[in-house]
Amino acid sequence: MNKIRNNRFAITISVILVAVFLVNLVLSRNYNLIMISLTGGGELVDLLGASRGDFSNELQLYRLVTYGYLHPTIWHLAANVYALWCVGLFIEKELSEILLFLIYNVGLIVSCFLFLLIFPNGYMYGASPAIFCFLGIMVMWLIKDRTLLIEYKRFRGNRYLLCYMIISNFLSLGTFVVHLTGFCTGLLIGLVVKRKKKYVN
Repeated sequence: MNKIRNNRFAITISVILVAVFLVNLVLSRNYNLIMISLTGGGELVDLLGASRGDFSNELQLYRLVTYGYLHPTIWHLAANVYALWCVGLFIEKELSEILLFLIYNVGLIVSCFLFLLIFPNGYMYGASPAIFCFLGIMVMWLIKDRTLLIEYKRFRGNRYLLCYMIISNFLSLGTFVVHLTGFCTGLLIGLVVKRKKKYVN
């Protein structure tokens, strides 16, 4: 129960991600839902995903954020939901939910902007840029306070996050760019945003 109470942000975002995934399937029910779940696609991809044309032709700026709540495939959804849960186990003890929400979306916006600048024909969806932004913050905190390494080793999910950070960057060059952008954004935020102070009586 404590883990759920202390991980409310990750749970809230995860519920939204799962809901968007299910709505995409419902709206795409005239197609092969198994293939959509495994390989991607669906009606919401066109409505919420981000491409350069969505901004240069139609100024649909909301897509800078909405793409980060869209996961057309079940494996993509599962990987990011669990990564977000693992990150939340630590970072939600250190930052307020409002700040977490702002950081999540800043990571999405910065990564999307740079990705579409480098890859004009690219298409964006998925929460990983925001997750890498949180990971960047955690790394910057570790740089500033090496004693955190003990706590990082202790918290559940550290091995998964390490594998997530490494393996996911081999998917494509574009994926590596958005992850690196999110991570570097987190490093910069970590320079400014401080952890909650711990008071010892």
